[in-house]
Amino acid sequence: MEFTEEQIRNELLVELANSKNGSLTTTELIELLTDRLKPSGHDAEIAHERSDTYFSQKVRNTVSHRHQGTGLEARGLASYDDTYEGWTITPEGRAHVA
Repeated sequence: MEFTEEQIRNELLVELANSKNGSLTTTELIELLTDRLKPSGHDAEIAHERSDTYFSQKVRNTVSHRHQGTGLEARGLASYDDTYEGWTITPEGRAHVA
């Protein structure tokens, strides 16, 4: 199954909501989501001229697209910390996954 970026954003929020303090690094999210969702097909392939999969690139895209209309930060569902390199779920994000 190939995952859309919207599906990945929603699943990312689930992982944040289930985490101990509501925060996870992008690397932790890639590991957790890959383990739980088990991407296959194109998503499991190594991206052209990269060392990571298309799926992990989609997870990373949540960072680069965070301020766009459908982005997690733009919608107030989570905030990204550049220093921590990770996400923290907001109360609105918790309500979204409840």
